[in-house]
Amino acid sequence: MKGRLPGSRKGDLMEKQRPKMRLIGQDGNIFAILGRASRLLKENGQPDQAKEMCDRVYQSGDYYKALNIVSEYVETELSEKTLPKQKKRSDPER
Repeated sequence: MKGRLPGSRKGDLMEKQRPKMRLIGQDGNIFAILGRASRLLKENGQPDQAKEMCDRVYQSGDYYKALNIVSEYVETELSEKTLPKQKKRSDPER
């Protein structure tokens, strides 16, 4: 499906940028977090992803799983970071 985000289904490519949302210092209630994330996705032209995220969170049955699902759709402190590739120590300087 076009516009899927990484983690929503393995092997799909990210076609849209994930909007950023801060978790620290905010209401920790999962429904408050879900509402903020859903609104953020809709404001960034991703209403289908907002619905998919909500459906997955409702079915998760676990607070921590739900947080990880939200973090797949919007970038949070829990989102996986891609680190720049470091060169091996054995590689000669150029």
